[in-house]
Amino acid sequence: MSEQGDQELPDDELDKARERLQKLYQKVRSYGKGSHPGGSEVESSSLSSPATAAEDVPLEEIRDKLSAINSYFKDRLAGRRARPPVFESPAPEPPVPEPVEPEPPQRAKIALPPQEKVKKVKPPPAREAPQPQKVEAPSAKVIPTILTPAKNAKGERIKLGVGLDLGTSSIIASRENDENRVVSRIERNVFLGVRSDETTKGLLAKLNIKYAATAQKLYVLGDMALELSHIFNREGQRPMSIGILNPGEMESLPIIKLLVQNVLWPPRTENEVCCFSVPAKIMESDADTIYHRGVFERILTEVGFKAIVVDEGYAVVLAELADKDFTGIGISCGAGLVNVCASFKSMPVLSFAVGRGGDWIDKNAATALGIVSSNVMAIKEQGISLVKPVTREEEAIAIYYRSYVRYFLESIARQFSVRGTAPQFTKPVDIVLAGGSSLPGGFLDVVKDELKRIDLGVPVGSISRAEEPLLSVSRGCLFQAMNTAMGGEAEA
Repeated sequence: MSEQGDQELPDDELDKARERLQKLYQKVRSYGKGSHPGGSEVESSSLSSPATAAEDVPLEEIRDKLSAINSYFKDRLAGRRARPPVFESPAPEPPVPEPVEPEPPQRAKIALPPQEKVKKVKPPPAREAPQPQKVEAPSAKVIPTILTPAKNAKGERIKLGVGLDLGTSSIIASRENDENRVVSRIERNVFLGVRSDETTKGLLAKLNIKYAATAQKLYVLGDMALELSHIFNREGQRPMSIGILNPGEMESLPIIKLLVQNVLWPPRTENEVCCFSVPAKIMESDADTIYHRGVFERILTEVGFKAIVVDEGYAVVLAELADKDFTGIGISCGAGLVNVCASFKSMPVLSFAVGRGGDWIDKNAATALGIVSSNVMAIKEQGISLVKPVTREEEAIAIYYRSYVRYFLESIARQFSVRGTAPQFTKPVDIVLAGGSSLPGGFLDVVKDELKRIDLGVPVGSISRAEEPLLSVSRGCLFQAMNTAMGGEAEA
């Protein structure tokens, strides 16, 4: 090295650089001694000492460090400003104990090459996410009581009655436990056909996956069917569509029977009352619920229950408007339909259904994004914000959600504007929304924002969402079943 170069370099920097260079050079030599002439891999213990073997540093990394130091010397000798390379030492590994305790060899402090500074990314803003519903977890709510509870000869309260929400997306059963709390069971209303052979049957049985078998096919049921549809990028098969039995699924009848049996408890007494939800008359549609009602009445009767029908929107009124004397508007935002019921002092005065639900959002958002509907459903259920969408997928969902909300609010306004049939409320009435499609964060904000542009035709009081939107319909059906068992009205 030239004398001029030595004068330009501070002594401490030069000494440190030389020391690094010498140590790295020795390291390269030790790796060179370990190479087998024939190029094949051999035992590392036959190639180097224990100290060398412990330093598992890639040869490419050492070459890069040597190159960085050489570049530094060249720049300084050429008169250019340069900073000596700084290498961070890797975290030392714990020493391996030896049979004899010699003085542990000192490891060379070899630093890593300089790394780019990692920018701290702020986490996305906290978004309101739906809380998962616990299977058979007690609800925070106590069943409201209109009638005096029935008691047996010992003076003990008789807890009879089951509520059943037959939704397009989920089937939910609710009943009261000994602590006067609601417990619920939830089952996805979906199935998926898989290959029918002994290997598949054995695998499903080993994994404890529920399935139904026919001569030609196996059908995975419930939550696992939805999970598999996500994994295989397929659409899950639905026994129900737009709130009623799906005529396009020929296998739906035996499947729906199994799903209902899986979610129900055994009757506590013979002909225990089970109230189940049905949709109201669908606007601008000729579809009826006669066949749908008859099928489920037969299924429940075969299980041992006395089946009674409850309008889905009215079930929301029963579950959520007890403190308002059961006066107000209950809206069930389901996967297939939006069910609406206006009630006055527990008497339903207007009920109808809007033929657009959460499935409509999933289908249209999936088409816009080029993915399957089940994937859109999964994104929704992971927790999104409709007012502050983050990703492209969330943006598409938020756009269709707003269109969906505007559509059913305009449909409600049209029904309340019909003379002679619409109820005439003189005082403001409260509106409560429930159902799985009301779960996304910001849903209530979107509803309130759209109501600023739409006149419903009735004076509106407060607008709220049920505390447990997914359980509201089944709880309302349970309330009706209990009051029926106590001697109340059998039907809404």
